[in-house]
Amino acid sequence: MRGKPTRGFYSEDELKKHKKGKDYVAKKLAEQETLNNHEQLQADRIPSHLCYYGKKEWKRIIPLLKQLPIAELDREMIETYCMLHGSRRRLEKDIQKNGETYVIEDREGNKVIRKNPSYDLLMSTVKEIRMIANQLGMTMNSRLELAVPEEEEKEDEILKLIKGG
Repeated sequence: MRGKPTRGFYSEDELKKHKKGKDYVAKKLAEQETLNNHEQLQADRIPSHLCYYGKKEWKRIIPLLKQLPIAELDREMIETYCMLHGSRRRLEKDIQKNGETYVIEDREGNKVIRKNPSYDLLMSTVKEIRMIANQLGMTMNSRLELAVPEEEEKEDEILKLIKGG
């Protein structure tokens, strides 16, 4: 089954009115059409391997992701995002319970402050979550990149005008 996004990024009429011309319109329409060539995400069932928080996150994001051109090809990335979300919640609880640091005694009986290993794990988990969210269009910047023409194209147009072309 071919999936189509629930909303297009540009309508054909909007692109035809665009000042960059026919080549630009054809390129953008072709790019948008490639998004329709993949099987639409089938996310009716929540993956059973996710923890409680991962399942909660799945329920929260799937309706939102269905509004974007997310395909079945992206399922693994979505599952990973939800799994990491569950890990992040568990790590946060550990840090709340045990603190960011803890005190131990070394061999000579001196008290030494050590960083909770959960803190480093939490930081790397947050970085991964941020990366995946960006790839799935779950951040404002990544959604804007999908919907707004690239700044480079605007700059090139301005350079052409300055150079007299």
